[in-house]
Amino acid sequence: MPQRVYATPTDYTKYAEEDWDGDPDVLEKRLRSASIEVEKLTRLARYDVDDDGYPTDADGTEAFAEATCAIVEYWSPAGTDDPLGVDASAGAVKILSVSLGTTSSNNDARTGHDKLVSRIGERAIDILANAGLLRAAVYHS
Repeated sequence: MPQRVYATPTDYTKYAEEDWDGDPDVLEKRLRSASIEVEKLTRLARYDVDDDGYPTDADGTEAFAEATCAIVEYWSPAGTDDPLGVDASAGAVKILSVSLGTTSSNNDARTGHDKLVSRIGERAIDILANAGLLRAAVYHS
């Protein structure tokens, strides 16, 4: 089964606060990657779906699209530009007495929620929570 993509470039224009000024092919790839994140966040949520697994409720469909676009916007060059989440999960690298990336292990002490927010941003989490589509264990605010 192919990966579901919850937003289109047209949706991005509708929901994002800043226009996409990069390569349109990159936007398509980012929407797909962000859709994976949205699907992970909503994995345990209850909502009606069509035969392809997309939400059928108009509000749910809109929340999925808006959250997907919020993640892509967060990843844009004005945001983190980290669609793979490497920065969110990276900790200090220590080789003998040299520490790279950070001088403490604060990153290792961050909660799962904090790591999630640094990877996809707070806005997508809020959108899905407000629509009742977010797993309770993910949302702490």
